[in-house]
Formats: sequence, C-alpha cells, structure tokens
Amino acid sequence: MSDNSFSGSKQRCDDLLSSFLENVDNWTKSKSLPQVEPNANVSYILNLDQGQLRSLGAASCLEHAYELYSYAEYLETLKVKEKNILEWSESSIWFIISKEMGSYGTEFTKWQIKYYSAIAENPLASEILKVKNHAAARVETLDGKSKRVTKMADTLTNLARRKNEY
Repeated sequence: MSDNSFSGSKQRCDDLLSSFLENVDNWTKSKSLPQVEPNANVSYILNLDQGQLRSLGAASCLEHAYELYSYAEYLETLKVKEKNILEWSESSIWFIISKEMGSYGTEFTKWQIKYYSAIAENPLASEILKVKNHAAARVETLDGKSKRVTKMADTLTNLARRKNEY
C-alpha cells in the first residue's frame, strides 16, 4: 500500500466519522438535550480524604454531591459517544468487507480469519478498524466510572443528612 493510498484512506475515514458525529450532535441539539461540561472542582472532590470529609458542612456535602452527579452525567455522555463510534465503525467495516468475505478461505474457515483478512486488504477498512479499537479501549476505560462517581455523590448526600441530624 502506498503512502498516498494510506493517507487518502485515513482522510476518508476521518471525514466519514466527522460527518457521523456531526449528525449525532445536530440531532442532540435539535432535541434540546443540554451538554454537561467538565468541572475543574471535581478532581478536588474525588480526592477528599477522611479529615476533609469530616470537616465539611451539610450544605457543602450537598453542593459537592451535585457536582459529582453532574460529572457522572458527563462521563455517561462520553461513554455513549464512544459507544456510538464503536457501533459506527463496526457497521462500516461490515458494510465495506461483506462482499469480499467469501473470497477468503473455504466455507469451513472461521469468520474471524475471513474478517481480518478482508480488512487487511482494504485500506479504508483498516483505518476504521483502528478507530474501532481506540473507541473500544475508551469505552472500557469509562465503563463503571459514572456508577462509582454516583455512589460517591450518594455517600456525600447521606453524610449531609447525618450532619443535619446532629
């Protein structure tokens, strides 16, 4: 594969993905779904130690809990975006290589061998596979984070209740 073919495929892949993401963003905006922005204070809240938690007042606990709930929503939004990219890349690869799959191996050859052989022969599919692998890694990284952050926010909410009782 020449460098020119590689860069052309990479550019095409980038253009197709950008178009897909732009369409999703446009739909989100058309439905008036607000976008949650990251909050710089979250890092501080996530790293509070026992002494700092003990010194917080009930109102501060609730304020911090709200910020963590907001951050959990932000994390979920990121995860969904990466899942969308993962689904897009998977369906795009199958669309590109489906006609070629029969050309690899025999009827007894495992589909995975045919799948990766067909991808290796197609520069665009190869680039989309890279996008897919990166998105899968990001989904794995984000998996469960929002639930853990929500649990921390719940803990702060419960702490605020306890502080109000005393």
